[in-house]
Amino acid sequence: MNTKKRAVIGRKITTTNLDEIITKNSGNNIVERSPISERDIEWERVEIESQDVLNKCTKSIYNKRSFKDLSLASVLDIYHSIKSTGGNTEAVRAELVDGKYEILGGLRRAYTVSLLPDTKLTLVVAKNLTEEERAHFALVMDEYSEPSYMDKARSISELKDKLEKRNGMELTGTKLCEILGMKKSNVYYALSFSNIPNDIIKLFPALKFISTPFLRELVKYNKDNYLNNLASHFKAIETSQLTGKESKEELLEIDEFLEKESKKLQRDILNKIKNDKARDKTAYNGKFKELIKSNVSGVKFTTTKNGVNISIDESKVSPDILEMLLTSFNS
Repeated sequence: MNTKKRAVIGRKITTTNLDEIITKNSGNNIVERSPISERDIEWERVEIESQDVLNKCTKSIYNKRSFKDLSLASVLDIYHSIKSTGGNTEAVRAELVDGKYEILGGLRRAYTVSLLPDTKLTLVVAKNLTEEERAHFALVMDEYSEPSYMDKARSISELKDKLEKRNGMELTGTKLCEILGMKKSNVYYALSFSNIPNDIIKLFPALKFISTPFLRELVKYNKDNYLNNLASHFKAIETSQLTGKESKEELLEIDEFLEKESKKLQRDILNKIKNDKARDKTAYNGKFKELIKSNVSGVKFTTTKNGVNISIDESKVSPDILEMLLTSFNS
């Protein structure tokens, strides 16, 4: 007798609910039709003890959440539920690759189970997925809590590096967008965020507490090594150790407190940047101080503490002035 259940996975994972099927038919494998082709994909139910999670599980390169950056503060909203039920009730989706479970969706659940002794991680596991199927499942399987932009930044940068190394050629932004199912502007923003010094990111208790507008402001000033020492002026926000007896409400209060503190820290950092840049503009008292007061069409002067940056728009500057500048610089 064939005990396998069959359904169809659509854009939002399932037209039937895969998690419901797994809960109701926990002893059986699940057969789903691929969202990419007409072939069937078999998912096998697997359970892992808490202490084995970090050794047996890794993240799929297509998963947009950063596994290595997860912390207790990242999972406070699901910690109590998983602790009280002895494990995750919604199965983690993974693919078995070289003896390890590469997680397509559910990294936070896996990490939370790893924190809690005497709990078990439930997975549904497929084998031999295509690259297109891996990318698709990773895209649609983390809908409960969308990965933060900083999660995406680190994961996209890692994915780009690994695919380029595997294929032996540079991966274009357009191709990366196709793989990830993201807009080009969002991918390029994410890649720029990945260059922000890690010391600044580590000031926060979890990546989810770092806002996108804050990251965009940091990118503006990520030049001339300005951000490299910025973190040294601030103290990292710490998460208190849990006793294990906290109620769901108490954990949510901790989560809200960390969010509030993170917003304050972001404001403090941006205020320091603003003050630093204001001082840089007023501190200059060099030989060009009279020149920068002039209003020369097509020429822009930007002062720093130690000098002047000059930018020239050739389409706007007069030919005579352009010739004078060229003659001066050439000599």
